[in-house]
Amino acid sequence: KTISDYTRYNFSEIDDLDFVTYLTYLRDAFIFNCNQTEKGREYLENAWYLSQDSMDKNTLREMFGR
Repeated sequence: KTISDYTRYNFSEIDDLDFVTYLTYLRDAFIFNCNQTEKGREYLENAWYLSQDSMDKNTLREMFGR
């Protein structure tokens, strides 16, 4: 239903999608739905921060010095 609402595809069209395309639409629909509310945007921002695996050395140096 989430993908159908996002893409306006009917269920048979969704059923015909390959798996990678299905997952891509599911991800995009989830992000789109989260962006509709303030709590959702906060969730996405926190998820983005948690997914970062390298630090921004330049920003840290600006904040704390060498």
